[in-house]
Amino acid sequence: MLQLSACSWLFGDDGTFRDRSNDYRQAKVEPPLNLPEGIDSESIDDSYAIPPISDRTTLDDKFVVPTPEPLAEDINRDSVRINTLGDQRWILVDGAPGEIWPRLRGFLSLNQLAVQRADAVSGLIETAWLQPSGEDALRERYRLRIDQGVQRGTSEVYVLQADIRSGREDWPEQSNNAEREEIMTQELAQYLADSSAAAAVSMLAQQAISSSGKITLEEDANENVYINLTLPFSRAWASVGKALQKSGYNIDDLNRTEQVYYVNYVEEAEEDDEDGMFAWMYNWASSDDEDVVQGIPYLVRLKDSSEGTVAITIERPDNGELSKSDTERLLKLIKRNIS
Repeated sequence: MLQLSACSWLFGDDGTFRDRSNDYRQAKVEPPLNLPEGIDSESIDDSYAIPPISDRTTLDDKFVVPTPEPLAEDINRDSVRINTLGDQRWILVDGAPGEIWPRLRGFLSLNQLAVQRADAVSGLIETAWLQPSGEDALRERYRLRIDQGVQRGTSEVYVLQADIRSGREDWPEQSNNAEREEIMTQELAQYLADSSAAAAVSMLAQQAISSSGKITLEEDANENVYINLTLPFSRAWASVGKALQKSGYNIDDLNRTEQVYYVNYVEEAEEDDEDGMFAWMYNWASSDDEDVVQGIPYLVRLKDSSEGTVAITIERPDNGELSKSDTERLLKLIKRNIS
């Protein structure tokens, strides 16, 4: 009796070494710290800031543990690659903006390209006027812009070229010489691929340019799950088309005017062990005459907003039934492959 009493005194709910594993359930959100007048709160940074939640969905009443998702958002994603959409070209890099910024500076330094302006907060680097080799070569300059990528922990680098013939000091909307821009983009992409092991980080760029990505799984007021993508519609449309193919969806048709993809998806069949261990001897388990498995049809809809975001939903044709858990699972397949 004395021993049981001692254990309760040490490890019970009111004991000295009580179980604190569920204390987080009682945590409360406290108001921000009130600073004295005249002190700038921007100079105070949280060293251990909690990243925002990327997927905001409500769990069902009966929770079923889902299968683990891949650690990488896109298992086929290269560390560095050049993407194009129409006349636009950019470098997609696997790394947060704060990690990529020093490598941009390293590229310019290695090639002895003088820097006129570098703003880590805005993610901009502008070179001074340069004189390429060649008799008829025009003086030119370049602007490198880094932005967060669609997926968390990725960056996008844009190259803009301007030459002296424009006669203007401000930067053009598009490069004056697309060929020169392409050459610089390829050289920079190759350097970033070769220097992927660099460990330097720019704290200014890390704090100013978010690395949380531009894509989240959200839920509307009616608890309908959708993907929220912060991209222009033209790029979102193209990105979703590529993501569907990467995710195992077959695109049967599409209608950009209606902003919808008509797809089908073949679910992975579970192994059936009921035929027994000798089924292979009698060809019970499979047959060459079996019909080809038909995929389940879905509609993947995109809806753009005036706020610069695109909502992506999935549904069955003719209002067919689709559970919330299946909707979330199917959307996650698409989400991890959008870039």
